[in-house]
Amino acid sequence: MTIQEMLDAARAAATANEFARAEALLRELLESAPDNLPALDLLGFVLYFSDRPEEGEQVCRHALELEPDHAYAHKGLGLNLAKRGGDLDEALGHLRRAIELKPNWFDPAWDLVVTLKNAGRLDEAMSELEQARPCFPEFARRWAAMENELRRRLQARR
Repeated sequence: MTIQEMLDAARAAATANEFARAEALLRELLESAPDNLPALDLLGFVLYFSDRPEEGEQVCRHALELEPDHAYAHKGLGLNLAKRGGDLDEALGHLRRAIELKPNWFDPAWDLVVTLKNAGRLDEAMSELEQARPCFPEFARRWAAMENELRRRLQARR
């Protein structure tokens, strides 16, 4: 199998939530091409969803060593750091950097709001939601549902 075929097979496995298979393919690919950014990106994703954020963090950090302005690696690092209970401010910084690098990408904007919500930083989550919502009107229903949840939680605090 070529590197591209292995990457395609790993993507298909990850999409099917076959994370062990995806990881095996990616690790084999990375043996022959250790600096393959798409493979590192996908491995960071697979490790995050396999509840191994410490390993995911290391993979994302390696990707950032190769390309410091790689938006996907910043997003992945932020999510892995937040999931493992690492430095939340560092995690948020990486999510914000992903947004800065790729402002038309919905995922890190959403992930930033969710991460803040999960950390109990509800006012910040609402502020980030209000900033991001106009940039992604096609996700109006998701934004509205998140806003309702944040408002309920804020109200329960009072």
